[in-house]
Amino acid sequence: MITLDLPIRAVPQPRHRATLGGRMYLPSAAPVRAFKAAVQTAARAKIRRPFAGPVAVAIHVLFARPPSHLTARGLVRRGAPGWPGQNLGDIDNVAKAALDALIGIAFADDAQVVRLSGSKAWGMADRTVIEVEPMEVQT
Repeated sequence: MITLDLPIRAVPQPRHRATLGGRMYLPSAAPVRAFKAAVQTAARAKIRRPFAGPVAVAIHVLFARPPSHLTARGLVRRGAPGWPGQNLGDIDNVAKAALDALIGIAFADDAQVVRLSGSKAWGMADRTVIEVEPMEVQT
């Protein structure tokens, strides 16, 4: 198993935009580009060549609580959300961004991903952990 532990905030893959002529594109200033670049850099440092067969991928995302969720003593305020909500992105869109970043590094094609799990939670700091594990081919 390969584990990528990045001290960065995960960014969900946004929807592509369309020009008046119907051409689809992702704006060059989209924050997901920096997230994908960080995932690729970490993956290249740990993975020599892409896995050839099926893989399992687990993505665990921690978001630092904003100061408004905490009391002056650092405790979680009553009424603060118990889980990271919509404004931090859907876990499936975070997974899409991470998987796209790993194409050609961890696997040749994201169609090789046969098991995918994801979670998002509050943490002390922003953190993204991606685990990629080769699966045995069942015959």
